Amino acid sequence: MVSDFLSPACDWLTLRHDYPVERPAEPRNGGKVLKVSADGEIEWETASWESIRCPSSDTAIRVKCDGKHLYGSANIGRFQRRDNVQGLTVLQAVERWAKVLNDLGFDLHGFGSRWRVGTPGEWGTHLTRVDLAGNFWTSNYGALSQGVMVRRIGQKLPQLGKFGPMWGYDSKRSTWIRAKLYDKDAEQQGKRRSSGGETLARFEVELHREYLKREGLDTVSAWAGGEDMGRVIYGRFAAQVFREQVSVQRWQDMPMKLQAVATCWREGRDIRAEMSKSAYYRVRAQLLEYGIDIGTPCNVLALTRHVEVVQVAPQVNLLEVAA
Repeated sequence: MVSDFLSPACDWLTLRHDYPVERPAEPRNGGKVLKVSADGEIEWETASWESIRCPSSDTAIRVKCDGKHLYGSANIGRFQRRDNVQGLTVLQAVERWAKVLNDLGFDLHGFGSRWRVGTPGEWGTHLTRVDLAGNFWTSNYGALSQGVMVRRIGQKLPQLGKFGPMWGYDSKRSTWIRAKLYDKDAEQQGKRRSSGGETLARFEVELHREYLKREGLDTVSAWAGGEDMGRVIYGRFAAQVFREQVSVQRWQDMPMKLQAVATCWREGRDIRAEMSKSAYYRVRAQLLEYGIDIGTPCNVLALTRHVEVVQVAPQVNLLEVAA
């Protein structure tokens, strides 16, 4: 399977830019939504998003500004492009946002300043959603999807979506993470379903507001250090999905005590109920080194001697951007 992960593309970026209190910007939006009481008093109002569509494709960006804050949400790397097979890094996406917003006439005072020079207080540019996407060639997408349907991301098992496994989409509103594996070729061609077989697949992770805050990734500066944070963060999740499938040889190399537990797991027994909590987690950690997760139902196909080898190879995800 995959032993290393290339730098992912930023497939979606949502940001909020806060203006200094003493220097508000001119409000711009697509209208307002008001709540008016029976006495005719305005109880609250909120600005509506302004959708700006690119004339050369069906992509669009959504922006609004209430004077105190500037909001933007889009796959900014795809804006004015036909496809998003390859894209931009997080920092390149911020730069792209700056150029597009400037061309649209928005006030960019201090935009991205937490990355460039730093500013006192709380005003600056914050990231509230970052999607990281990596492309993989696979020899059999159907078998790959079936194989990862028992792979957890954190504590989440996947559900089967339109094009493949999806983690975290059972919640309508998520402030943490979501992830999905899908057939990128099928999506690009507008097909209703993946036909399986050899194709270009994509594994994508959505990092939402609370996760970004917890990891200290909600400012642009956090992505601007010497380390490739996109690759580091993406690798944390991709490694849980693309870890090596268990092989017959590795099964035979296990210590006898671990083989006994793995055999019970393969037969469908509830391992957690038969062991103490501490012993369960200790054995589970040991078996994970052999590609077996006793916290999920047994994937029998991965343990048979006549298993089809599914080849997966990472592809280049980033566009070449002129300096």
